[in-house]
Amino acid sequence: MIGSVFSTAVSGIQTGMNSLARSGQEIARANIPADQGGTDDLAPPLVEQIEGKTQVQASARVVEAGSATLGSLLDIEV
Repeated sequence: MIGSVFSTAVSGIQTGMNSLARSGQEIARANIPADQGGTDDLAPPLVEQIEGKTQVQASARVVEAGSATLGSLLDIEV
């Protein structure tokens, strides 16, 4: 059970980091004209940055909670 919690949390962190990288690339293309593949609207990638950051933070908290739970279980067993 604890293993699946950590696996899910790590997957959430990876997904959030991928979202941050993808939206960061879109923001970096803001100086390129839209007809040459640039971005003319920065709102969506900026929102995606916030979403990615929030996902990474939430997943990190899941790792912390899982670690604390595992520590408590080990304290009970010992």
